[in-house]
Amino acid sequence: RVPKPVIEPEKIKDNPDVVNLTCKYNEMIIWKNSSGQILPGLALHPKGEFITVEKTGNPVNFFTCTLKNAVSEETSARVYERDLFK
Repeated sequence: RVPKPVIEPEKIKDNPDVVNLTCKYNEMIIWKNSSGQILPGLALHPKGEFITVEKTGNPVNFFTCTLKNAVSEETSARVYERDLFK
């Protein structure tokens, strides 16, 4: 069974309107936004993926990370734009 993933936000030093969201797991990772769109993740070493999120000005936008394998899947708690860009 896959664990419930946790998204780790990481601010970009030189750009306050951009944040990297990281999911550090070995399983297949599926990123989605609040409209249900699947977002392409970039590989991290040694494991996991990240996406880069830009501030849109819509505080209710959110992102999730889902881990999936042959027997189970778990989705992270939602990470809202309002919490990323304070």
